[in-house]
Formats: sequence, C-alpha cells, structure tokens
Amino acid sequence: MFYPRATCSIRKERDVLFFGTMLLALVTVPVAFAKKPWIDLLEGGNLDQWTQTANTPGEWVLEDGVVSRPAGKKCGSLTTKETFIDFELVFEWKISKDGNSGVFYRSAEGWSPEYQVLDDAKQVGKRDWNRSRAAGMFDLFGRSTDDSTKPVGEWNSAKIVAKGKRLQHWLNGVKVVDVEVGSPEWIKEFERSKFENLDTFGKIKGTIWLQDHGAPVWYRNIKIREL
Repeated sequence: MFYPRATCSIRKERDVLFFGTMLLALVTVPVAFAKKPWIDLLEGGNLDQWTQTANTPGEWVLEDGVVSRPAGKKCGSLTTKETFIDFELVFEWKISKDGNSGVFYRSAEGWSPEYQVLDDAKQVGKRDWNRSRAAGMFDLFGRSTDDSTKPVGEWNSAKIVAKGKRLQHWLNGVKVVDVEVGSPEWIKEFERSKFENLDTFGKIKGTIWLQDHGAPVWYRNIKIREL
C-alpha cells in the first residue's frame, strides 16, 4: 500500500515516541523499586549520628566498631539524631551476666516498641517472663522459639523490620516476632500491658534507642535502611 510522504513522517514520529516511552519505562521502573541504601550508624568510628538522652556522668564508648555501655557510672540511653518510620534495622548484640538492655524504635516521647536484649536466665520463673525474653517485644510478645540466643558473652545477630502496621523481630536468622499493630492479637496484649494508655505506641516516626538499664552491654554493625 502506498502512503503519502507526510503520512509516513507522522507514523515515524509516532513510532519513535512510542519506543522512546517504552525505553524510559524500562529504565525508570527498576529505579523506582530499588531498595534504599544502608546507612551505617557507626560510620567513621564515631557517635556523630547519636546523642545521649540525659546529662549523665558516664558515657557510651565506641572502640573498634563496638559501642558499649561500660560498667560503673550511669550513662543514659543512646538515641539516633534521625527519625525513622518504615525501615529495616540490623545489628549484633551481646549482654553481660544478668544484664538487661533493649533497642527501642519508632520512639518519640515516652515508651515505644522494644526489641529486648537480655540474659534470659535473669527472668526464668518470674511472672509473665516469656513477655520479657530476649528478642521479644517487651511486655507484649515473647519470642516464638526456645534456645535461640547465644550464651552470655557471645554475639547474637538481630533484625527489626517495621513496615506500616507490620512489626517483625529476628534473632540469629530466625523470625521470632511477627505482629500487626491494631490487629486483634495486638489489641489483646496491648490492653494488658503497661502501654495501654499510649495511643501513638508503635504508630509514629521516631528515633532508635540503645537502652541503658544499668548493666554492661555491647552493640556492633548497626545499620538501617528505609523501606
């Protein structure tokens, strides 16, 4: 079939526009869905991305990539300067004998969800002790597995995933808490916890805290990426 020259030119321009649009889509779609980069919260071998929550006589120590709350003077908790809402946080921790600490997240003023860092032997036999075990969500959800923690003084790997209403805790490669804020399961446990009057609990953008609970504790390889 014969097409006038003007018609051919229009068809050519239309084809170029179509294939150009398709090529742009192929280039931009992967970028749109690419994961955001990891942020090393101990980058540079300093604590520039953190601040202590109170003016205390003691200080957290960062040495050889390990941040620790040493024995002795009260240090106050260590909190990020930046705030986060949807994120994946990975870190390693080890605790002293009978020690207690925790990683708080989505933390503004007051309480917030806590990844429990604990020598479990300290809690055995106590009332509702499962709700306080290491890697559980303190006073809400105990971890779903036994024998998941390393012995006192050895490093444990941990991960927290917060995405919308979904909160997950991982311990040494195993998912041990998986709950949705506002679900029937959440409401049941929340109403019997010490947080029942905190309407924004687990729902808002906030900082990451490393808790000072009076015992030596160590953290390293603390990295976060927004989701």
